[in-house]
Amino acid sequence: MRFRNSVNCLFLMSLMVTLCAVANGGFPDDPKPCKHGDEKCIGKIIEFLAKEKFAGDDSLNLSAIDPIPVKKLHIKQGSDSPVNIDLLFTNNVGIGLKTAKFIKAKGFGKDLKTKHEIVFKTDIMALQGDYKISGKVLVLPIRGEGKSKITMFEPLITIKWVGTPVEKNGETYMKMEKFAVDLEPKDFKFELDNLFNDKTLSDNMNKLLNDNWKEIYPEIRVALTQGLATIAHKVIQGVFDKYPYDKLFSQ
Repeated sequence: MRFRNSVNCLFLMSLMVTLCAVANGGFPDDPKPCKHGDEKCIGKIIEFLAKEKFAGDDSLNLSAIDPIPVKKLHIKQGSDSPVNIDLLFTNNVGIGLKTAKFIKAKGFGKDLKTKHEIVFKTDIMALQGDYKISGKVLVLPIRGEGKSKITMFEPLITIKWVGTPVEKNGETYMKMEKFAVDLEPKDFKFELDNLFNDKTLSDNMNKLLNDNWKEIYPEIRVALTQGLATIAHKVIQGVFDKYPYDKLFSQ
């Protein structure tokens, strides 16, 4: 199974990038940069940025994160899965990060060689735009092309990695290893227009997808989260490569 590109990943990447930028002192005075390991402070920064800076902020090198453009997203499942599909999203936008609610954080201490974790929820995370699908879902054929909206309700979002020190120009930087992302929604809604080029058949298939989302989502979860991790790691690591670890925090 393969997954390439993801709206949710872009949400998570933007969140982490801005967290690091604020901690580096790019943000004025409110909220102030966090001390090492200050979980409550990190949580306040995450929620502040999501609610107040979702449209972007040049001083933080932050582009718009809600909505955010998603040019391409591709999920392809093998024939050994009951969800045997080739699903392509193009020219989409993602929404939802501005409703982020912090839950917990671990790590971020003076010793970067530890496990790091950030957990938060959003009210929704949605992807809408153009799609094309073919294959089978729960032994039933599916095909279509048109407009779509895919929504996760109250997803629990977890980002984890282990820090490894890297010395550069006399400073210590953090390299992220064993990086992982997970998404656990409370509910999931598919809205795929024009399935089978027939409204009645399309409505019936969407109902089947939504009635059985708890069986469908686990089949794509691994591919989804692995794809998220690959893309998120690349962007977040770029921030850690730019700033020495200690300079991300107040002293």
